[in-house]
Order: sequence, then C-alpha cells, then structure tokens
Amino acid sequence: MPKLPVVFLLLLTGGCVLNGRHQIDSSDGEPASSNLRSFVEANIKATHAYQALQAKTLAAEPDRKRWNVSGASEEKLNRLIELQKEMLSQPIESILAWSKGEPSKFNEKKYIRAILNSSVSVDDPKLPVNVWISWFKEKSPKATLVKVESLANLQQVIAEVNRDGDLLQDLFRVYSALHLPVYFGQLGIEASSDQEFMIFAEDISSRMPGGPYNESPPVIRMAFRKMYNWGRRYSGDRDKVVMANELLRDPAMHSAITKAATVGSQRVAIIGHSFTMEVHWATPGSFVPVVSEMMKNANPKMQFKYFQEGGMDAARAYENVYHDALKWHPDVVLFVVMDEGPENRKALKAMVDGFTKIGAKCVMFDSLWPADWDQQPKKTDPVLLKTKLNIIEVRELLMSSPDKDKFLCLDSVHMTEPWHVLMAREWFKYLAGARTNELDAKTLALPSKTTMTRN
Repeated sequence: MPKLPVVFLLLLTGGCVLNGRHQIDSSDGEPASSNLRSFVEANIKATHAYQALQAKTLAAEPDRKRWNVSGASEEKLNRLIELQKEMLSQPIESILAWSKGEPSKFNEKKYIRAILNSSVSVDDPKLPVNVWISWFKEKSPKATLVKVESLANLQQVIAEVNRDGDLLQDLFRVYSALHLPVYFGQLGIEASSDQEFMIFAEDISSRMPGGPYNESPPVIRMAFRKMYNWGRRYSGDRDKVVMANELLRDPAMHSAITKAATVGSQRVAIIGHSFTMEVHWATPGSFVPVVSEMMKNANPKMQFKYFQEGGMDAARAYENVYHDALKWHPDVVLFVVMDEGPENRKALKAMVDGFTKIGAKCVMFDSLWPADWDQQPKKTDPVLLKTKLNIIEVRELLMSSPDKDKFLCLDSVHMTEPWHVLMAREWFKYLAGARTNELDAKTLALPSKTTMTRN
C-alpha cells in the first residue's frame, strides 16, 4: 500500500497547521480540542501584535526585525489588540461550549478566524513565546501542546507588566474556566521558592533574544512568582477561601471566632491601597478579603465594601473614594493608605472627621511594613491626635515575628503571605471584639509563625 501524503494524514486526524506548531497532541491522555488550540493560538498572535507595536519604540535597533510584522499596518495591529480584549470579555459559558464543539453564540469568525488569518506570524523560534513553549515542553514532555502554549501565552503577557491588571487577569480567568493550566505546577513542574525560580530564570534568560521587555534572570524569577501565586489563586489551589478556612480551623483563633458571632450586623468599609487588594501577585490572598471570607462563616451579618486604588495615599482617597464610602454609611472604616506629609495628614483628618460625624468608627494600623518601624508612632502624631482615629497596634507583632525577614516580596514593596496571615489574624480579632487597640502581653505571647506556604 503506497504511503499517504503527510497533508492527507493531517486531514484524517483532524489536525491543522498554524505557524508550524499546531498538531494533534494527546500525549497526556486528553485529546486537545481543535477549537481550544485555535483559541490559545489566537491569543498568542494578538499578544504578539501588541508587542510588535511596543518593539517599534522599546526594542534596540538590531532586535526590531524579529518583531516586525510585514503587511500589517499599525491600524491592523491595533484592530487585533481590540479583538483580543473583546474576545476575552465574551461570556465564559459561550467560549467553553464553542471550545467543546457544542452549540454556542461565540463568534468564531469575528474573533478566532480574524486573528489567525492575519499576517501576524510567530514563526521565529527565538521569539520569547517560543522560548517559553520550548522550555515548558522540556520540563513537562508529556503535556499536550495546547497546555504548554497556554502557559507560554500567560508568560508572554506577564513580560509586559503594564497589562497585569486587566488583559492578563482576563487570560488567567478564561484559561482556568477552560480547564487549561494557569501555572506550571499543573504540568508537574515542582517549584515554589524564589531560589528555585531563579534557577529556572537563569536558564530561560540565557535563551531569550533582545526585545522590548526586560528578560533578565531577576525579572523572569518575578514572572515565575507572579504565575505561581496568580495561577494558584485562579485554579483555587490556594486563594482567599483556602487561607480563610485554614485560619477558621486554627485553635488560636477559636475564641475570636466565637466572639465574632455576637457582634451582630455591621457595615465595614475598607479604604485601601494595593496591600488590601486581591489583584496583586505577592500573595495568594490579601488579608482584607481573607477576613471577609472568614466572616461569611463566623458572622454572615457583617458586610464589607472595598474602596480601593493601587498606590493610593490619603489625599487621593479623599478625592476619589471618600464621598462614595460616606454615602454607604459604614459602621467601621479601615484606612490602609499612605499618609506621610502634611497634605495626606490633612486629608486623613478630614475623612476621619466626616465619618465620625455619621457615627462611624475609624481605625488604622500603627505599622504596615518595615519602613514604618522607625517612623513617628501614629498615636502620638499631633494632627491625628485631634481626631477620633483608633490606632490598632501591630508593630510589635510584626517586628517580633519569626517570619519578618520573609515579609517583603521580590519588588521590595508589597507583602507576602506570612504578613497577610498575621494581619488577617489581628484584623479579624479586632472586628470580633477579641482585642483592643493596644496590644497586651497575652497577644504578644501568641505564636506568630505561620505554617502556611510562603513566598
């Protein structure tokens, strides 16, 4: 019997060739959907379109050729970028049904075909996304190609940094819902420490070409940390719910949990910067949403509402969120904002005075991170002394914690999981009436070392 042409064999198996990579790959026992692979490939191409535009101004002259997209004007590249955003915003039920070949309202022609049929090419094996594909495949040779590509696409976007808070989060959300891996542990690549990530990063960095983004080992190590914490959050392997349940089972929290049930109905507003927000990559869960999750079990009558912005100081909080928070009529207001300088102290005083007038109790921690430890204590500040701001003491707990050297994450600004666990304990106890503003000897004697996974 004569051998069939290779092209005919591909047609028989239902495969398609896209940029020389697409093929049927069921080596881990899960035949990949052709639609699913097309979805990931489209995201890779659209991401490359965005990065090709970036390379025009950010890449060194010798490296720009690799990022050139022949036949695609700036207008066409921007159109692909917008299509990707719109595609990721489609109802996840529609995308999931379409990926399985089931009836769906997802418009394949408008999104997938338009992106894949564009002149954008990612054939160059030295492009970062292909370096990532090669590396993940080496580390997990049994993984299907679509799973490897989904991780490579996430790392492709992580390199940009400036789309961390929107498009990247959409990718994590959609890929997780499509049952694609969102961190390397799901492919059996075992690593969790920054030391292990640095070993990986040095290997990958040595393979990277020049381009519009920093691909040095420290930056790639941070990319691994981002993927690890965000991926575990989106997969549910470790998120605010897991952290809350662990604290609810902690015998040291039993008394506070019992007291929380007696507090009754309260509205709690949090006016805070990134330390209170769930989107940051430094920890699987911030202490604020962790405590909110705990209260769903301990006291469901307690309501929480967040008024948050990254990098927010008191002056910006007064301008951007204070009036909305005031309209909500909270019973308790927690401030986690930068308050250095006369303008910020003036704004903080104005907010505290405003909330106090409507009967709200205003609270603020005396310290958040090591840089605060040498500052003037807030409870002795002459401006704040004129307000009814309650200062919750945690500084001594933070300074005496055996985990304090692990508090700062790789960016030397944000806090890792051990810090958030300690702060979640104290914030929960305060809301439950299990501790006062001041620390007592009993509180200081409690073990503060966490046994949870650390960065």
